[in-house]
Amino acid sequence: MMARLWQIPNLFLLLALIAQVALYPFLQVQAHGKAALAVIDWVILVLALRAARSSGSESRLGYILLVPAIVLNAVVAFWPNHFAIIASLLAQCAFHTFVIVCLLRYILFDDEMTLDELFASASLYVLMAFAFSFLLAAVEQLAPGSFYINPANNPDGVIGWWDLVYFSFTCLTSVGFGEITPVSDYARSVVMIEQMSGVLFLAIVISRLISMHSGRQRGGR
Repeated sequence: MMARLWQIPNLFLLLALIAQVALYPFLQVQAHGKAALAVIDWVILVLALRAARSSGSESRLGYILLVPAIVLNAVVAFWPNHFAIIASLLAQCAFHTFVIVCLLRYILFDDEMTLDELFASASLYVLMAFAFSFLLAAVEQLAPGSFYINPANNPDGVIGWWDLVYFSFTCLTSVGFGEITPVSDYARSVVMIEQMSGVLFLAIVISRLISMHSGRQRGGR
């Protein structure tokens, strides 16, 4: 049973991403919460590289992007500073983008939609939200004040990374609750790209599923 589940790597990746979203509010207030969150980040990075199903030179590129993402994540977790934070955010964004491209190719260039590819579609969507959150956080680090949060929702006036993760998910899903607003032109550009990406991704995946279903029906006839 476990051997069969291990052949669905995107299931583990999706569960790890959901676990991170669920556990972050609890771990961030604990004494050793940052260390635990760093470990979860490393697990997700490794699972993402395995789920990407890259090979050859592409696999080497994945490891090249993975190593600095892990190292800089550890540096920020234990010795945070402005430049290390920016470098870590950009490294994370680059690695997540690499995995997203690999997963998108995995989903689109196959004649049969497998169970792992369905989980890959879900994982890809969540990874897109995280990739943009790293980019949004980098924008805020480089140009402080790029985002405004309603004081009722942010009494301390601090914009944290998790605030931008939440904002990224609302942008990608086109929910747009409105308590967080992009103020600078840089932030608005990233938000517009994310909104377009979310809509296009759903359109691509749905059209892909419909075309594969139609192909099965034609084959049956």
